[in-house]
Amino acid sequence: MGLAVAGLWAVLRAGGSLLWGPYAVVAGAALVILAVERFIPYRRQWRPSAADFADDGLFMLVVQILLPLALAWATVWLAQRLLRDNGFVLAVWPSAWPLWAQVLLKLACGDFLRYWLHRWSHERAALWRLHAVHHHPPKLYSVNVFRFHPADKALQFLCDSLPFIILGVAPSVLAYYFVVYATSGFFQHSNAELRLGWLNYLVSGPEVHRWHHSQLAEESNHNYAHTLIVWDLLFGTYYRPRDIEVGRLGLVEQDYPMRFVGQLLAPFRRPPPPSSDAAPY
Repeated sequence: MGLAVAGLWAVLRAGGSLLWGPYAVVAGAALVILAVERFIPYRRQWRPSAADFADDGLFMLVVQILLPLALAWATVWLAQRLLRDNGFVLAVWPSAWPLWAQVLLKLACGDFLRYWLHRWSHERAALWRLHAVHHHPPKLYSVNVFRFHPADKALQFLCDSLPFIILGVAPSVLAYYFVVYATSGFFQHSNAELRLGWLNYLVSGPEVHRWHHSQLAEESNHNYAHTLIVWDLLFGTYYRPRDIEVGRLGLVEQDYPMRFVGQLLAPFRRPPPPSSDAAPY
């Protein structure tokens, strides 16, 4: 993650654009993580099939690229139309701070909001129906981090992007946040045999996050933070047993749709889960 941030700094310093620089850096980081998964896997049976990769690609294109771009453009247009054109400008964000301090503030605030959305998505039946798409896979590897229902992704946008766009956070700050956020997502989902030691109390790496995908609700209803695991430590949802390995992943229900289109329709066709404390159902 640190190298990805340094990579973006180098790209921008060399004259690269904010339009493509962050994506190029994240793609490079993803290739490194894929290589680590290939050579030192945590579990070989978690390696994806061609069909898995095909669905991952669809989720990436529709949910992680096209949808956020559409939401971002719509938000910027609405912010300009409703706020700036009417002479109302929010001057709350500390734009005079150094860039690194603004990025850290954005990371802490965005992760805090995402923590609570993620936690409620496990504790509220209506939200869980959307979020179950992400928990369906019975294995964990870097690129299935893309698997979110579009409505779930839109709710995430309302937490970690919309408020900050309205507050006037600079595009450069958002670019660095995107690089940290995206690299963290690849990393925490990676099927890699890595030992982070004390860093497991700072970031949500694979050792911590794989417990969140356990099939057992008493294990998976923990470790909600996306990047900074400190929020789980503060709110009592941190979970990392030392004497056992995580067991089966995914949903208990065996007939959940397997492919892309079926999973997009699943929240609206399926009956609600039996109770919020039974997720994953």
